[in-house]
Amino acid sequence: MRIAHDVYAETNPAFCASALVEFTKTYASVRPDGPETPAAYLALPIALSGELASTFTGTNKNTGLLEWLERSPQVQVGLAKRVNASLDIVTEAIRFGCFTQLLIFGEGAFLRLGDKKLKPSAISALGDEPAQTIKRAGRLGHWFATAGSTRTVFDMMGITA
Repeated sequence: MRIAHDVYAETNPAFCASALVEFTKTYASVRPDGPETPAAYLALPIALSGELASTFTGTNKNTGLLEWLERSPQVQVGLAKRVNASLDIVTEAIRFGCFTQLLIFGEGAFLRLGDKKLKPSAISALGDEPAQTIKRAGRLGHWFATAGSTRTVFDMMGITA
């Protein structure tokens, strides 16, 4: 049996917007203003990466960004290239999220949750791998929020903002 990997399904704007909603929701649970938009451009490629998925094993929201990076230095290898390669995907996800009112831009280009909510049944109907992507996005939201400013997060990740 051959297992197909559907890259399009994992990068379609609706799915990626769902991941950004989870990222924004957990971020805003710590910092109510929500994440600055550039943080989404860093978080989503990491959350979507199947290659980096194993680095989240054994972590929880209390692990923190610094500890995760110390445990998994491979995250930073090629990160700038990964982020640059996914700019269009993240932009389309933000557009879709805003178009569907799942996300809005707050003052100062902070992402906030919109008036519409994701249906929990839609998330629970996802397969294991997509559900883990959503979970990783949420974990990154919490870690980014507790790490400090967006500049601090970018510095910790080895990316200059």
